[in-house]
Amino acid sequence: MNDITPCAGCGFRRHIHVALLIALFVAEAIVFYAHVARDVAPFYPPRFDQLSYYLSTYDLLGAFHAKSSRAFVDELLQPGNPTGTTFVLQGALLSLIGGANRTTFLSVNLLYFLALQFVLFTVVRSCIGRIDFAWIAIALLLSSATVIQAAGGIYDYRIDFSAMCLYGIWTCLVVWCGAFRHTGRSLIVALAGILLVYSRFFTVIYIGIALGTLLAINLYELLRASAPERNAATWRGINILLSGGLVAAVCLPRLYLSRDAIYGYYMIGHVLGDEKYIRAHELGVYSIAGHLLYYPKSILYGHIGLLTWLIAGALAGWSLWRDRLTASEMLARLRPFGHEFIALGIAVLIPVATLTANVSKSPVVGGIVTVPILLAMVLFGAAIWPGVLKLSRTRSINVAAVATAIAVSAFAIKGTSSKGVAPRADLERITLLARSIATYAAENNLDRLSMSTDRVVDYENVGTLKLASIELLHRSLEVDGLLGHGAYGIFATSREDALRLLAESDVIVLTDPVTDRSHPYPMNTKIKEYWGELWQWTNQNRALLFSTEIFGIPYRVFVRSPPTKEHPLGRASTDHTRSR
Repeated sequence: MNDITPCAGCGFRRHIHVALLIALFVAEAIVFYAHVARDVAPFYPPRFDQLSYYLSTYDLLGAFHAKSSRAFVDELLQPGNPTGTTFVLQGALLSLIGGANRTTFLSVNLLYFLALQFVLFTVVRSCIGRIDFAWIAIALLLSSATVIQAAGGIYDYRIDFSAMCLYGIWTCLVVWCGAFRHTGRSLIVALAGILLVYSRFFTVIYIGIALGTLLAINLYELLRASAPERNAATWRGINILLSGGLVAAVCLPRLYLSRDAIYGYYMIGHVLGDEKYIRAHELGVYSIAGHLLYYPKSILYGHIGLLTWLIAGALAGWSLWRDRLTASEMLARLRPFGHEFIALGIAVLIPVATLTANVSKSPVVGGIVTVPILLAMVLFGAAIWPGVLKLSRTRSINVAAVATAIAVSAFAIKGTSSKGVAPRADLERITLLARSIATYAAENNLDRLSMSTDRVVDYENVGTLKLASIELLHRSLEVDGLLGHGAYGIFATSREDALRLLAESDVIVLTDPVTDRSHPYPMNTKIKEYWGELWQWTNQNRALLFSTEIFGIPYRVFVRSPPTKEHPLGRASTDHTRSR
């Protein structure tokens, strides 16, 4: 493939490149931990999803201290998990080494990213036989927008980034095994698939349909190809069945355990319920064209990103200009990678089609196809790269070095940038707001309280309060979310229900009836109709604990007044009182 064979005495060069790769990993770790220490760990975790994963990890550690290692086994087999079962477990296990803190938990993302780079580097070097293309692959990955994306990137503690890395590793291994030409390597592909499915259950659809499609293609070749090609197709079909059968045998029983949770999360939440329309409208998707084009646009611009396209386009354009290839010559050079291109195409199209079919949209999940797209770019570049007579190995490596230097610089700049991070003063006020409520609970010896709020935002809810109590006061606090949470969260809430929920609340957070109420959540707009009554009732029946302003919006925290002989549970204790 490109008539390049390894030269004698390459061992020394190989060691140099391994040392350079290790040095790159160290530099990435420095960038990662510097940004986490300055802009991530000290403040609330933005976007709702990662907040729930942090809390789940802390809960698992609490269970570990109570039940020892049995807690980890229970987590692995927990039937209530609808999305995956190993991500939180890995964060908790890592904390046994690095301590129970967000920096340690987030290190799971870094480790997956380093593993992906190692596999990508090794697979490209093995399949193409060129170290320069291994570095170009690293450059394309480092420059991709999805790595530093605010939602779903390496600093976001949720399953999406690790799933992207694992799916990337799986597709790399599919290429490494020659699209299932090698039996032993196909078993390793199966192991990566198992880890991927256990990390994110939904990916079993991607793997299952991709393997089924590849099997159908091989069956077609088996019927129409010549004898040598039929033999190769036969072995590929056997290896696909072997790899897919192993994934099914290990994963399907685990998915069956969570069948009820999976049905509730995906079928009710994403198919049968109304929330899917709210999520689509939140991203400005209203038309059929908007639905069909959302993920292609999201992947091309939000996950691959402009810099990656520029690097790949410059390399491809320069290569084509050097060799002046005709269309037939280009196709002839691409043919040796034919099965690999088919496998990568399927690995991209299946997730995109599946996600597009879902009315609900997310700016995060499309990133899962980033690596197969980048790998296809590398294989295309290897196929059309100028031959040895036109381009020396040294010059080729210099081209790769320039691309890698640009990508590493971009990663370091974006990875340490505070752009996109909320103003520090607002972040500190968010912390003070949560601390004030957690301190109120601690000073009144409350291990559990109920809370209502008049708007849905990611920085003020029961989750941020529980996390603040754990991390700032080192105290577990159970919080029941009423108005602004659960069934009374993003959906519109009637006036009667809202007043009833306030009466049941130990803590009430009120903001403003008008400011920033244009958010697409129905609850945020519906509450304007009766907000004045909520304000009047709260001022009459609760005591002001704390007030501040966050992002230009006033926040006032009301609580039950201190207990007295007349009101042992505090003022307004006769309104829907409950035992604690």
